[in-house]
Amino acid sequence: MDGTQNGNSGLKEGAVLFPTGLSFGGVWKAFLLLNDGYDILAETSFTVLEPGSPLVHMGSRSYSVGQAIAVTFTNGPANAKDWIGVYPAGVTPGAQPSIIWNYVDGTQGGTTGVSAGTINFAGGITTPGDYVAYLLLNDGYDPLASESFTVAAVTSTLPRVLSLSPGNNASGLPPVVPFRASITNGTSAVVAGSVALTLNGGAVTPTVVSADGLTTVTFTNTALLAAGASATFRLTFSDNATPANRFTNEVTFTVGMWENLVLPSPIVLEDFESTAEGGLPAGWSSKSYSAADNPEFDLGDLNSASYADWVVVDVSRFTGSFVTYSNPDNPESWETDYRRVLTPNPFNVVNGQVLSGPLATGRMVFGNSGYRNGASQVLFLQSPDFNLAGKTDVHLVFRSLWEQNQDSIAALEYSVDSGATWLPVAYLIDQDDIVRTEAGDVDAEATLNAERGDVARYTDENGSELGGTYGAFLGAPISAELAPFIQGRRNDDSSGSKRIEKFRLPQADNQSKVRLRFAHAGTDSWYWGLDDIGLYSIAAGGPTPVVSIARSGDSVTVSWTGSGTLVASPTLSSPDWQPVSGVTGSSVTLPLSDAAKFFRVQ
Repeated sequence: MDGTQNGNSGLKEGAVLFPTGLSFGGVWKAFLLLNDGYDILAETSFTVLEPGSPLVHMGSRSYSVGQAIAVTFTNGPANAKDWIGVYPAGVTPGAQPSIIWNYVDGTQGGTTGVSAGTINFAGGITTPGDYVAYLLLNDGYDPLASESFTVAAVTSTLPRVLSLSPGNNASGLPPVVPFRASITNGTSAVVAGSVALTLNGGAVTPTVVSADGLTTVTFTNTALLAAGASATFRLTFSDNATPANRFTNEVTFTVGMWENLVLPSPIVLEDFESTAEGGLPAGWSSKSYSAADNPEFDLGDLNSASYADWVVVDVSRFTGSFVTYSNPDNPESWETDYRRVLTPNPFNVVNGQVLSGPLATGRMVFGNSGYRNGASQVLFLQSPDFNLAGKTDVHLVFRSLWEQNQDSIAALEYSVDSGATWLPVAYLIDQDDIVRTEAGDVDAEATLNAERGDVARYTDENGSELGGTYGAFLGAPISAELAPFIQGRRNDDSSGSKRIEKFRLPQADNQSKVRLRFAHAGTDSWYWGLDDIGLYSIAAGGPTPVVSIARSGDSVTVSWTGSGTLVASPTLSSPDWQPVSGVTGSSVTLPLSDAAKFFRVQ
C-alpha cells in the first residue's frame, strides 16, 4: 500500500499508482489483500478501453452533497451537441430528465465540437445517492461511455491518522528510526501548534507541516537506540472544534541487534581510490573462468569483457543504468536493477555513527555474475602479501556489498605463506543450502561437498572440469572444522548483506606474508563489491562504549553502545560517580536542570 514492491510502511488509506497501466482492454477487478496473502478485504471493478474508445472518468468516485463535480471525457466524436448528462443509477438516459448536464463545450448552448475535456458542475448534486455520468451522442440519448459515482450526505468527522511509521509492534528496527505520521482533517482540522511527540516518555521536537488538509509529522532520533531495546513514540494533537478534541496515538517497537564497530587506525588499507577504472591496485591479482558475450571492454555493459573478471569501477555507475545481457533493448527495469548494489543497510555503525548511505564510495572492486549469459561465472581475487610482523590482534575489516542469489557463493580466506596454503575466514551461501546434523549443527562436509545442479562449473587450465559443489571454490581443505565459517544469507536480500564485515585472523599475528583471497561464483546470480579493505590491530575485550547525548525540548537523552553501567557525577574535579536511575536498555531520558552533570559508562 506504500506504492512499492517491498512494503516498508503500513497505510490505512491512500492511492497506489500503476504508471504503465494495462496492456489490453476489458473489465478488470482491483483487490485490497491482507498482509502479503490472498484474503480479500475489498474489491472494485473498472474498465480498460482499447485505444480510441470514448471514455468518461470522474474526478472522484465519491462526492459530498453540494461538492463540485468534475467529469472528464476523451475520444468523443466532437459534435457540437454531444453532451454530458448525470442520471440516478438504474435510470436509462431519456427515461427521465438528467439531474445535471452540459454540452461538451461546457455550455448549455452547444456551439463548439470538442472531443476531450473536463466538464465542471460547480454546485454538485443536492440529494445523496448513486449516480452515473454519461457521454451522450449529438443531442440524443445514445450512451458513448459512462462511469458511476456516489453522492453522500455531509457528516461531522474528526481528523484521522492515515499512517504511522514505524508500525506498532514492529521489530528488528535500526538504531536510528524515522518517525512519520500523516493526519487528514475531518470537518474539524488539526491545530499544528498542538502537535507533540515523545520518545520513551521524553519530549522530542518533530517537524510539523500542514497543507491541503493533510498534516505530516516527522522526526528522526539522533541518540542511537540501544540494541534489543523496546521503544515507544507517543503522538498527541488537538483539533479546532469547540470544545477541542484531543487525540493520542502510540507505536511501540523493538530495536534489532546491532553492534558499534570501534575501529582504530588501520595497519593496511586499500580503498581503490588511486586505481583507475578497469584495473586492479598494484600487487593485486585475479583469475577468471567467466566468458562474456561482448568481447569489448565496456563498463556500461554487464555482459562485456570488463565484467568477466574482478574490476575496479566507480560507484557512481550504479546510480544509473547498464546494458544487460548485451541487449540495449532490454526492459528499463533490468537496466536500472543494479542500483540495488548501493542499497543502504542502517545497521552499520562505526565509531558511534550510523552509515545511512551506500557502503561504497568513490571506487570499489567489483565481481559480477548477474545479467550474464553463459553457464557460469567464477572469479578469484588475491591481495599482495602484507607484512604484519610485530602486529597482534589482527582483524580484517572491509565494506562488503554482497547479494546472494540462489546458487552463488562468496568465499573469503587468508594465507600466511604467500598463498601456498589457505585458512578459512567466511563462506557465504544460500541459508537453505546449509546441511545440518540431527542436533541442528552445521555439517560442513555435507554442505560443501553436495553436488548441486545449479552451482557454477568451469574448466581450469589443465582441462579439468570443476565446480558443481560449493567446496570447489575453496582454497582451504574441506573438513568438519569449517562449520563455524559457513554463513547462510537470504536469497535476493538487497540490504541484509551490505555489511561492514569484521573477522579475526588469528594466525596472521606477527606474520610477514599475509595474503587475502576473495572468490565469487554463480550462474547469472548477482555480485560482490568490496571497498575499504583494511587490516587492524583490535585488542580483545570488546569495543569501547561510545556515549552520546542529545537534547529534545525540555529533556536530554543519554545513550551508549556496548555493555556497562551508566553513572553520573556533578563535577570532574572531585567526582562522585553514582548509577543513573530510570535506564531502559542502553538509554535514559532525563529532564533538564540548571546543574551540570557528567556521564560515563563503566
